[in-house]
Amino acid sequence: MNQHPNKAIMTSLIIQQWNNHSIYAAVIDEKMKIVSVGKTTVQNSCDPTAHAEVNAIREACAFLKTDSLPKGYWLYSTFEPCPLCASAAVWSKLDGIVYANDPRFKGNLPNWSFIKCKKVLEQGAYIHKVDLIENFMLDEIKDYFIKHK
Repeated sequence: MNQHPNKAIMTSLIIQQWNNHSIYAAVIDEKMKIVSVGKTTVQNSCDPTAHAEVNAIREACAFLKTDSLPKGYWLYSTFEPCPLCASAAVWSKLDGIVYANDPRFKGNLPNWSFIKCKKVLEQGAYIHKVDLIENFMLDEIKDYFIKHK
């Protein structure tokens, strides 16, 4: 049986964010193995939907040749998934999301109207229920946007 949250998985994503200066996400299978890793590539790809979470979900679905991920799959992210990413989790039928940081610690990022991931998942539960673990390992990542302007 899988145990979420997993410190080793989140630590690997946090280290990648600190080293490579991008938000990271990963899709984890029912055996707690990383299926795919995505990073934010919005600017490089000129694609406003190329968030880390969406990229990880796309890669996992392509690898498995499916548009619905199997039971037991979870999404880990170094930042709270936005409404786009939370909706992608619902539509891809992920069992859950674990995220580390949230918009309270966005540093110099511009202010934006933020709809909480939890709210999107609550509203999407009639399509597919996605569990949520918030602010896991927050202390290891919360200063990122202050230190990387």
